[in-house]
Amino acid sequence: MRWLEALRFLRQIYRGYPRPHRAHMLVRFLTCPFVRTLDGLPAGGRVLEIGAGHGIYSYFAARNPARSVFAVEPDVRKTINPRHAPGVQWIAGYDECIRGRFDAIVVYDATYRMSIAYRTELYRRVFERLKPGGTFLLKDMDPGHRAKMSWARAQEWLSDHLLKISIGSGFVYQTRAEVESTLRDLGFDDFRAKAIDRGYPHPHIVYSARKPF
Repeated sequence: MRWLEALRFLRQIYRGYPRPHRAHMLVRFLTCPFVRTLDGLPAGGRVLEIGAGHGIYSYFAARNPARSVFAVEPDVRKTINPRHAPGVQWIAGYDECIRGRFDAIVVYDATYRMSIAYRTELYRRVFERLKPGGTFLLKDMDPGHRAKMSWARAQEWLSDHLLKISIGSGFVYQTRAEVESTLRDLGFDDFRAKAIDRGYPHPHIVYSARKPF
């Protein structure tokens, strides 16, 4: 998917949303390389996004009709919305409410407000819910880029205090080595890390790992 095509698609998906929400999603799209992470998903199967927010990534994933996409999000302002476009099945709640197995599970910029202990348990549940050979895709920020991290924190402050469209507080980021160590200790293999921040103001990084067969 090309960048302009993705932008037009999002404008169509969210055209009925309130203006502050549309402004937030436009900023998210302009400052986050969603398109660069789509190739990490399998071509088909069941895909779960945990902490889906307004569902930008889920809707991109669902453009492929071979995928069944589920989005779980605890903020009911985002999940219980009559303006939701078709293609994504929404669940209001935390990931503990999910049942079944998935070919891929995505956590996209959703762990930075979790303690290390909580996110480790989250990754453990991800491992348990993946089918053998399934993919875990984790989009995060690389704290090694201090200047870009400052801008990331500023944007989240804007979402919290001005737009008021996020829940939680605080920021906790892990280095590449820490993420890899955590995932391998839980049983994941084929760990990969890829910087995707070129041309963006944030230190975007995407991690992928697989549950062994």
